[in-house]
Amino acid sequence: MIINREVLDSVGKGFKQTFDKAYEEADKKPIYKDIATIVDVKDHTVDYKWLGDIPSMQEWVDERVLKNLQAFEYSIKKKDWEVTIEVERDDIMFDKLNMVKPRLIGMAGSVVYHYNELIFNLLEANGACYDGENFFSAAHTIGATTYSNIGVKKLTSDNFITERTRMTSQRSDTGRNLFIKPNLLVVPPELEMEAKKILEADLLDGGVSNLTKGLADYVVSPYLTNPNGWYLLDTTKAVKPFILQITKKPQFVPMTGIDDESAFMKKKYRYGVDTMDNVGYGLWQLASYNDGSEA
Repeated sequence: MIINREVLDSVGKGFKQTFDKAYEEADKKPIYKDIATIVDVKDHTVDYKWLGDIPSMQEWVDERVLKNLQAFEYSIKKKDWEVTIEVERDDIMFDKLNMVKPRLIGMAGSVVYHYNELIFNLLEANGACYDGENFFSAAHTIGATTYSNIGVKKLTSDNFITERTRMTSQRSDTGRNLFIKPNLLVVPPELEMEAKKILEADLLDGGVSNLTKGLADYVVSPYLTNPNGWYLLDTTKAVKPFILQITKKPQFVPMTGIDDESAFMKKKYRYGVDTMDNVGYGLWQLASYNDGSEA
């Protein structure tokens, strides 16, 4: 096969179709979507200070009661990411393109892994959220009340119930229940069987009826490094506990000019994918963490 512009364009289109199809398949059920709100934006930085002032309905007696934004400062700034492969000129010339297909599928998967890793790294990083406190902290406040969403309890059926009750009892600054609905337990691989027992078994040890069966789903995350730590989340709200901000979705870009330096010097053509995205914390009220260091 003679390498010319027409051939390279055709190969590039075929590679893009392979990548797009593989990405669509890989992104059907990634675990990051279980715990993160996906925000598509057209700006490099987005302000999320409104997270601290989600209003509730109240009786309209006289005039409307205006609720001003509190003095929170929280924004997420985009970052640039890329993954690139090189394809030998001879693989194109001698029609060995099937050898490239697994690499293209791997590129598509790496974008999804990238989103998963960004989101699940947030859990253990425990950075600051909109109120200036660490996301998991004992010093969060709503009005005059201080709340904690961090603890040391081991994952057991009783501790699951205690944490669930604590989360569902949270109230707004006007004293109204926030209607938190913890529906997802996130655990490392080491706690998978314990999570399965707590949420799916009919009977617990000793033949006692399992009161927690069906109260939540669970997700096993290989990105978690604490073998004893567990997270309980409410992912039923419009804003989930974590935010994936996507400024630019994955874009497949070929670098296949006949006179490109890489082609001229090394007989290689380059194909890359780049994205613009970043992650941040949503509502701390929807999440809790226990490191499992105590029973």
